[in-house]
Amino acid sequence: MSPGGFRPTRPDFERRAPVWGRRAFDRFLSDLIDAIPEGLYVTDDQREIVFWSEGAEQVTGYAAEDVVGSHCYDDILVHEDAFGHKLCTGSCPLEECLADGRPRSVSEVFLKRDDGERLAVYVKTRRFEIDGRLYGVEVFGELEAVAGREVARLIQKLSDTNVTDPLTGLFNRRYIDVVLEQQFSLYRRIGQRFGVTHIDIDGLEPVNVDFGRATGDEALQFVATVLSDGTRKMDLLARYGDDEFVVVSAAGADDELRHVGERAVHSVRSSRFVTPTEETLVMTVSAGATLVRDDDKDGAAVLARAGEALDEAKHDGGDAFVLRS
Repeated sequence: MSPGGFRPTRPDFERRAPVWGRRAFDRFLSDLIDAIPEGLYVTDDQREIVFWSEGAEQVTGYAAEDVVGSHCYDDILVHEDAFGHKLCTGSCPLEECLADGRPRSVSEVFLKRDDGERLAVYVKTRRFEIDGRLYGVEVFGELEAVAGREVARLIQKLSDTNVTDPLTGLFNRRYIDVVLEQQFSLYRRIGQRFGVTHIDIDGLEPVNVDFGRATGDEALQFVATVLSDGTRKMDLLARYGDDEFVVVSAAGADDELRHVGERAVHSVRSSRFVTPTEETLVMTVSAGATLVRDDDKDGAAVLARAGEALDEAKHDGGDAFVLRS
């Protein structure tokens, strides 16, 4: 019998039990799972953990008695993706798998070890049924084992530095530079494409001159909020300069990236910023975007090409988007 009373069997195992002996077969399955070096845990349909393997203990530092009976969304592993988005509420691959039965695979995830260390791992989930009840299983392992030490180092670095812009609350340039390295490394290693959108506020300096620097900061915060509200969960938005922003997108095609850029331009244009003197200003942005290419040398080359597209968008007055292939 496994921890928490979970018996890792299937209904058709009954036909095999007379040969093995039911207890011997269950013990064999449990020992087999514990021999897997990756971490593995099983939850019921309410995401209560009912089984925790020895591999899970070795990877995380948590023993079975520490976690069995709790829920996977409790303050245990605290899963985040490489962009810092929380996975345990709203975009949990195990929860989604339990809901629709489709397997999920995430190539880079952070989890929190028992000692507080943030560890980069990959995650795979499956759903199965026993005696009419649904269970979810998650297998996870250290990312370095499959993606290489350099990718794991870059992802780990994201949790070890001061990466937040104090004015807007967005990620900062330091963070986006590391993300670009990480995404480019993954592209070279496993072919995972990404896109970069470079955004610049049109005419922020006149706001500073006419209304003062404090109002200019409020206008910048306003644009940051509008852009953030329109950013997809799978994308990352950061403040990259005084009045510049960068979006790194999990995009595989031009049309998908075009939607990101056009939505940013439209959402800012459609909003209205009210100054402390109750004057209403129409703020606009320009944006340029590009997908990673085989001839790119690094992530900085992708960003530079997006910057060239941005310059083109601003050439005729701004409030425009240009996509460069």
